[in-house]
Amino acid sequence: MVHWLIKRGVENEHAFKALWAKMSIDPNTGLYREVLTKPVEAEDSKFNTFSITDNAYITYINIGFWKDIESFDAAVGKYIQPPERRKPLDGPNKDKEMLAVYRYDFEFKIRERVILEKILDRKGALDFPEADLT
Repeated sequence: MVHWLIKRGVENEHAFKALWAKMSIDPNTGLYREVLTKPVEAEDSKFNTFSITDNAYITYINIGFWKDIESFDAAVGKYIQPPERRKPLDGPNKDKEMLAVYRYDFEFKIRERVILEKILDRKGALDFPEADLT
């Protein structure tokens, strides 16, 4: 699961969605399905009990269903840049080493990701609709 924190503004949302739509996974690499979602503000508070939104940014949640972590890492891991050790170019800490993480211009903050393990699942009577992207 990836939590994308996108700067407010139509141009930032368009840039993010264009990038996400352009990202692709090679066939037969272990991906079952990937879904980009966005929290919906519902009038009834019973639907809004998860604190993942903020007035400072727009939240998108990318949920990928993979065969296993090894498949995910082989297909996507090469695109995940590790933090880079470097010294600031200027300022009071310019002699101290830090970890630099790069983000896209439309990102409010670097995306957050977590691997979730399936414990149980439940099949409903409906099949997934056709995917928008292949």
